[in-house]
Amino acid sequence: MSQISEISVRQLPEQYFLSVRATIDFFAEYSDFIGKAIGDILPAIEENGAFPSSGLTVCFHNMELEALDVEVGFTVAQPIQPRGNVKLAKLPARTIAMTIDRGPYEQQDPTLEALMKWIPDNGYKAVGGIYYHYLNGEDQPQSEYLTEMFIPIVECEEKQN
Repeated sequence: MSQISEISVRQLPEQYFLSVRATIDFFAEYSDFIGKAIGDILPAIEENGAFPSSGLTVCFHNMELEALDVEVGFTVAQPIQPRGNVKLAKLPARTIAMTIDRGPYEQQDPTLEALMKWIPDNGYKAVGGIYYHYLNGEDQPQSEYLTEMFIPIVECEEKQN
């Protein structure tokens, strides 16, 4: 629907990320993959007497929709024992470019395009996947969905000099 915050540079702390990653056909498998991944991850967190530290986060490691490398997960405060297809990663502190979109998920492309254009226009280079961090659930109207979008970045050589 619309970008509701200015694009800004932020620093994320080191984090644990409990996730499921796969290569899927976005159009045929995405909804089922998300549901199954959440159904595998949340019990693993519960069994460890823990809670998610964030809402659902999805990382798109590429943009090939018919062979999409996608990772679905939650940040957690401490290491959680991985099991089956659920993996634990310790993400390093990262600098990101981020913004927030409000509205239906299917209408987020303009916000993502603005973020991707902003990065090189402001002397940065993308160095990771595209992250969608869902700030609220689907228990409100689609027009009120809030999604934080971010991409890890580094300064370009020219900007550093």
